[in-house]
Amino acid sequence: MSILKKIRKSVVVRRIISRLISTYVRIVWWTSPWTFVGREGFQHYWDLGVPVIGCFWHGRLLMMLKVWYGAHKFHMLVSSHPDGEIINYATQHFGFGIVKGSSTRGGVEATRKILSILEKGESVGITPDGPKGPRFQAKISVIQIARLSGCVIFPVGYSTTRGKWLRSWDRFYIPFPFSRGVFVMAEPLVVKDSLLSDEELRQELEKRLNDANHQADILCGHVNNEGELP
Repeated sequence: MSILKKIRKSVVVRRIISRLISTYVRIVWWTSPWTFVGREGFQHYWDLGVPVIGCFWHGRLLMMLKVWYGAHKFHMLVSSHPDGEIINYATQHFGFGIVKGSSTRGGVEATRKILSILEKGESVGITPDGPKGPRFQAKISVIQIARLSGCVIFPVGYSTTRGKWLRSWDRFYIPFPFSRGVFVMAEPLVVKDSLLSDEELRQELEKRLNDANHQADILCGHVNNEGELP
């Protein structure tokens, strides 16, 4: 067994890594001024205590651990894969609830749990292209959850003036401390009673997520090519 696999199987190591991740997120947050674009629509639901479905690409997950912080109860959907356990522990450091599952592992049970959470008036965060992609392709299950629950979907993107894109499948973005950050909250996607098909709504979600991240990148001085990550 390789060293990497041994590390991934160690609960202690995963907890240490998760603590390092949560500490790093706090450092980036505290050392960087943040601007919120489009927050008014989101804040309206937040102030009323109405549950929402927050959506963000897997590659822009890191700072999403802070954007929902301090509002009403929030839960994050994380993979049941050992790597997902690291995100599991990290999100718990911020007081979030956890729903384990994905499109390949425990998807049906996770959907039931999410619907139950939304019914109780609590919100959920989902990476619709996670946990393994394809990158920037939203899964139809997010739209189905929104239609069944009647909750709106809030597509959110972010970027910072300083950071690095990894060469992973999702081009995971790591923001650097002492940057300037921007969150872009796109217009909420209302699925309930929509005359559009689930597939049309899925494509619209992809577009709004890509546009939000593209706008955030531009505002942070990154040069993109037709919406692609740098």
